[in-house]
Amino acid sequence: MGSKNLVICDRELDFASRLADYLGGKKELALQVKLCGSPEQVEAVRRETAVDILLADEEIRFTEGELAGIPKVVRLSASPVEAGSPVCRIFRYQPGDDIYTHLVEALAEGGMGELWNVRKKESGRLIGIYSPVHRAGQTAFALEKGMELAETSNVLYVNLEPYAGIGGYFPEEEKRNLSMLLYYAKQEMGNPGLLITTLVKQMKGMDYIPPVIFPEDIRTVTASEWVKLFGEILNRSIYDVVILDLGDSVQGLFDILEICDTIYMPVADDRPAVSKIYQFEEVLCRQGYGEVWERMIRCDIRRTAKDKDSRTDGSVQRGRG
Repeated sequence: MGSKNLVICDRELDFASRLADYLGGKKELALQVKLCGSPEQVEAVRRETAVDILLADEEIRFTEGELAGIPKVVRLSASPVEAGSPVCRIFRYQPGDDIYTHLVEALAEGGMGELWNVRKKESGRLIGIYSPVHRAGQTAFALEKGMELAETSNVLYVNLEPYAGIGGYFPEEEKRNLSMLLYYAKQEMGNPGLLITTLVKQMKGMDYIPPVIFPEDIRTVTASEWVKLFGEILNRSIYDVVILDLGDSVQGLFDILEICDTIYMPVADDRPAVSKIYQFEEVLCRQGYGEVWERMIRCDIRRTAKDKDSRTDGSVQRGRG
């Protein structure tokens, strides 16, 4: 899908210029942003190219003819917007992130979610990280792996543990988090790849979705819903790599591991840890997922930490061995 054209029409050119720079810099979108200060300038743009979205100061008056043929018109308001407003309006005096979020939601609700959908030439790669040994530093490893890959690829990290460590690994509680994406996915509302662009935060070049606050939000998602959601993200977002930091509360854990292109398993070599890994292997094989076990890459993180020159995956072996 080629780039689409967003025109910002506003008499406050400094504000419009900052907003244009912000929206034009969103790497998730194949979007060309143009600035105008009047309906006449918008008309001049339209004589040269199509206008797909018009984001205009509500104080600027347009005739019906001047708006005819523009698929989506959104107004920037100087007053807070009340729910249920008949005109699509966004409050102008708020952070760029919030303006962007409301704009994306307005497009999705209006059936224009596909307008900003970014398609890659190839589907992304899914990396699963899971260990039955819960003290093996799994999340630390997953984050480090994601930030390493983010140096050369667009990476999305998703934590699927019931208690992800908000305030520890993740800086603060976010109202817009993975729970929102799961809700929309269950309702089959809009394009999840587009919704993700309004949720993600950054950590050293890697995008991540803030984790859920309540564990039940993860536990109630079925295996088929997970598989469908990950497929949508891989095929309909900008991400080359999606990293899943998996916990035991996820329904269909084995089914999720089965669709992963690469699986890392942090391990330890003490007797309790070895026994847990052995039991996990037995359950996988008895339930018909032996091929998953063969593809798992064991990673001794403690050994890696002692050798600063070694690779970050710290893998000691694949599969059974």
